[in-house]
Amino acid sequence: MRIQRPVAIISAFSAVILLANTIGFASSQDKFSTNYPAVVCPPTPNDLTTSISMASTKTPIRSIGTKSLSFIPSQSLRYNQVKAPVIVQSQEVTPVVWQIRRGVWAGATICSALQSEQWFVGGSADVTGKGRLLMINSGLSSAIVDVEIWNEVGPQISSSITLKANSYQEIGLNSLAPGSKSLVVRTITRFGRVTNYVIDERGRGLRALGGDLVNFAPRASKEINIPAIPHTLQSNRGRFSALSHTLRLLVPGEIDANITLKIFSTDGTFIPAGFENKVIKSGSVISLPFAPQLPQSKFGIQISSDEPILASVYSPTVSEGKSDFIWSTSSPELSEISLSIAGLAPQLVFTGANIQISGELFFGNGKRKDFQIKATDIASLKVPDGVRSITFRKVGSNIYGAGLIATRSGYGYFPLSPGSVLTKSSIPISNIRVLTP
Repeated sequence: MRIQRPVAIISAFSAVILLANTIGFASSQDKFSTNYPAVVCPPTPNDLTTSISMASTKTPIRSIGTKSLSFIPSQSLRYNQVKAPVIVQSQEVTPVVWQIRRGVWAGATICSALQSEQWFVGGSADVTGKGRLLMINSGLSSAIVDVEIWNEVGPQISSSITLKANSYQEIGLNSLAPGSKSLVVRTITRFGRVTNYVIDERGRGLRALGGDLVNFAPRASKEINIPAIPHTLQSNRGRFSALSHTLRLLVPGEIDANITLKIFSTDGTFIPAGFENKVIKSGSVISLPFAPQLPQSKFGIQISSDEPILASVYSPTVSEGKSDFIWSTSSPELSEISLSIAGLAPQLVFTGANIQISGELFFGNGKRKDFQIKATDIASLKVPDGVRSITFRKVGSNIYGAGLIATRSGYGYFPLSPGSVLTKSSIPISNIRVLTP
C-alpha cells in the first residue's frame, strides 16, 4: 500500500502534464497569420514609358535585379518606372499599370502576385509582329517555367526556360513561334515565384501599327465574360460604318466545342447571326470577325461553351485621332476589391443580368465619394480626374467588370480583378520537444 500510493500520485501527475502538453500543442495548431502577398509589376522595355498608380506615397516598393532587397516608399502616386520591374507591397489595393510608346500606342494591366499558370490569348509572330513575353522571377532562388504555344495550325513545340533568382527576361514572340499569325501562350511555373506579361506590338517597316498589353486568364473555362469592348465607327464619304472586331478562340482540349456568343449593349442583349451553337475545332487558334450594328459606344460579350475554352477580342480603336488596337480579355466575377487608379480616370464597364454595385471613390486630396450602380445587362461609370483609388463595398452575383483608358497615345484595357488575394498560413510553433530527442 505504501508503495502503490506514491506510484499512483506520480502516474496522475505525469498524465496531467502529458494532457496539458497535448492540449497546448493542439491549440497552437490553430494559430494562423493572414496577409496579402506582394504584387509584381511588368518591366519597361526600351523606348517605352511605364507609370504605376499607387494608393499612397508611402507604398513600399523594391526593384528586381538589384542587390538591395530593401523596400523603400514610392514617394509618388504615379510611380514612373525606369526599366526593371518592381515588387509592390500594396496589401489589398491592386495597382494599375499604364504603359505607352509615346504617340504610338498604349496599354494597361494590373500588377499581379505570382501565378502558377497563365494563359495569354493575343499576340502575333508574323512579319508585322514585334511582341514579347516578359518573365519575372521575384524569388530568391532559380525558377523554371514551361512555355506552351498554340497558333492557327495547332500546338507548337514547347520550351522550358530557367530564370535566375531575382531577375527578369524578355523573349520575342517571333522566337517562340516564327511566322504565326494568331497566338495563344500558356506559361506554367514548375518552380519559383514567377509572374509573366505579354506585349503585342506590331509594325510594318518603319510604320507603327499599334500595340497593347495582353492581360492573362488563369485557366480555360466553359463560360467567358468580356465586359468592355470599345466600338468605333469610321467615316467613308459621309457614311459611318463599324470597325470590325476579331474574336480569338482556343479549345485546348481534344474535343470540339459548341459555343454561343451573347452581346450586352445599350441597344439590348442579343446573339449575333452565326454565333449560336457554333462549332469550334479543338487544338488550333480560331479567329472569327464580327461587326455588330451598334452605335459608337462600348459593349460586352458572354461566351457559353460545352467544353473549356479561352477567348479574347481584338479591336481597332481611334483615341483622340490616334489609331491603335486593343485586346479585351476575360474578367473574373467582380468581388469586393480595391484598385489604385491615380492619374488614369478610366471608364469602368460592367455586365450582368442584374447589376447592383456600391462603392467609394477616394480622391487625392483626401475627399471621399460614395457611388451606387443599378442596371440591367450593361452599365458604366466614368471615374473623374483626381481619384486615387476605387473600392467596391457591395457587389451582387454574376457581375463582371473592366476598365478602358483613352489617351493621345492610344487605348488601354484592364480587368477589374484583384492582383493579390488574402492568404492564410499557420504560425510556426515552438515546442520543447524539438530541442530534446
